[in-house]
Amino acid sequence: MINFVHTVPVNGDDELPELKADQLWTILMHKSRNPKLFVPSITNSEVIDDAGNEFLRRIVVRGSITVRERVLLEPQHRIVFEQLDSPYLTTISNEIGEDDKGRLAFTLIATMSASGVERSRRENGFVAETDAMFFDTARATVNAVRLYATAHQAELA
Repeated sequence: MINFVHTVPVNGDDELPELKADQLWTILMHKSRNPKLFVPSITNSEVIDDAGNEFLRRIVVRGSITVRERVLLEPQHRIVFEQLDSPYLTTISNEIGEDDKGRLAFTLIATMSASGVERSRRENGFVAETDAMFFDTARATVNAVRLYATAHQAELA
């Protein structure tokens, strides 16, 4: 099993408003149902079946790869995206926590499936390329979260 783990501080040294953990959770819940606003590689999405803290969604990645995901909300802490159709991943999770300096942080964790590990043995650079993609996704997600928070300050107050 291979895990890709990327932790990014949520608040920066700029003039954007500082987010608190509960505000980050609110935005991540919105992201789970509307990922196109937050993840550049997701080009389309729809919720197929909704049961509140658990739902099924279909996403399209890079305009051509369709994946179904079971989304599990663990309030105020984590959102787990179980990959139902992905040949190379089993889960992706978004977690709220702290970085090594005690700052509010977003952590993205992706777990490679047995097929993904096998592909990594056959293809030189597959792990590095996948890791770079998840690093970029974590950073882009935090940037989008901060911009969303700025545009929706009144709702998050």
